[in-house]
Amino acid sequence: MYKTETTATPFLLFIIILSVYRAFMLYTINPDLYIDEAYYWVWSQNFDWGYYSKPPMIAWVISLATGLAGESSLVMKSISILLYPITSVALYLTAKELFNDKIALFSGMLFFTSPAVSLSSFIISTDVVLLFFWALTLYAFVRAIKSDKLIFWILAGVFGGLGLLSKYNMILFVVSAFLFLIFSKEHRYLLFYRRFYLTLLIALLIFLPNLLWNYNNGFISFVHLYEISQVEKKLFHFDKLFEFLGAQFGVFGPISFALLLYAFAVVKKQYKDDNFMMFFWFSFVFLAVISLQAFLARAFANWAAPTYVAGSILVASLLIQKNRTKLLQWAISINILLMVLMYHYEPIMKLAGVELQKKNDPFVRIKGWKEFGKKITKVYEHYPNHLLLANSRKEVSELIYYVYPHPFNTKIFNPHKRMQNYYHQTQDLNNDRGKNFIYISRYKSIKNMSKYFEEIDYIKQIKIPIHKNFSREYHIFELKNFKGY
Repeated sequence: MYKTETTATPFLLFIIILSVYRAFMLYTINPDLYIDEAYYWVWSQNFDWGYYSKPPMIAWVISLATGLAGESSLVMKSISILLYPITSVALYLTAKELFNDKIALFSGMLFFTSPAVSLSSFIISTDVVLLFFWALTLYAFVRAIKSDKLIFWILAGVFGGLGLLSKYNMILFVVSAFLFLIFSKEHRYLLFYRRFYLTLLIALLIFLPNLLWNYNNGFISFVHLYEISQVEKKLFHFDKLFEFLGAQFGVFGPISFALLLYAFAVVKKQYKDDNFMMFFWFSFVFLAVISLQAFLARAFANWAAPTYVAGSILVASLLIQKNRTKLLQWAISINILLMVLMYHYEPIMKLAGVELQKKNDPFVRIKGWKEFGKKITKVYEHYPNHLLLANSRKEVSELIYYVYPHPFNTKIFNPHKRMQNYYHQTQDLNNDRGKNFIYISRYKSIKNMSKYFEEIDYIKQIKIPIHKNFSREYHIFELKNFKGY
């Protein structure tokens, strides 16, 4: 290892400038809440230790933020802009602890400019919170190994437990840690060290309330995880694997991900470098597990996001030690360019003379929901004694958030008693027999519902234009005297 001048000041300036730019663009664009964001906000209105498919941290964080600063979509989305700089600083400090300031600088910049971080800086999601605690846990774990101070073993357990309360795949951190210790001659003794197991115990105790919640709810979160994995269907899909791996060039960055694959390929040559191997295990394991999931059934591109916390350090350390800093500079530059193109996509398309349509607008799914809420509100205010009703979590979530005042008693229509979301878990429309509803449907014909209601009256159609060839269209009905199902 060699010494370099401190890079803390330029790194912090870089983080601050980019964060201010992102905050400005968020305020300027002011995007609507996407389905999952509205869904998590609904969760945040009811404190619990779990919410159907996820542990509770995302709801708690949203509840804290909106309690302090109001419930606007900008407040919720700003959570990501606040958390990512801290995540990146934790990553910087981790790299500095085991390498040097230069590697720390490029590690932090590589992560902070990655396309996934740039995109999700405008989104409040479970991944944002998971990456925050993953990075903090990794930093505390590295400090614990290096200094053996009890405080860092405790902090690693606390952050790890909070990570488990953020997303269940935090468990792969534990798997990575064990594999690192098993294959590390220098640190293998920690497998028999009490403080290491104290860390695991603390994490387990923090996570325990969610396990108890799952126990009391038929382990519903784990049933959901099994269902979305789709491993019960036809197995082995090379096309899904290649699709997933191809998407990672867009998640971490086209050059960045290629460099990470290179780092994995030369692992044999770096086997004696314990620091390199630590970050190898903490990146390779996660990517390998999700790639296996993609091969067996399917995996979404963002599922591998924690790979790139340690992966950023792995790439930066390898390239700098090989005096290939220019490749890192190119990787970061390309990532910044992609960020700018992403944030200014619409004006760039307009400048190029390309008309935005559904097929060429990657952000079409988040558009029109605020206007949707306004139009429903105008209708609903004429039916103050009715309940709102929809048949999917998408519409229910957007209705609860964007109709004002918030109709928290909005119901989901679920005649087949499916168990696929939070509303299915917490609602039973049979408890509302005899009540009247305003039903929002994408379909004009709802003859199949006539057996459940005494009378059905068509009110109107609402249309929210998004592009010349695409609008959000819904039909509104008055449903009288629910008979049950």
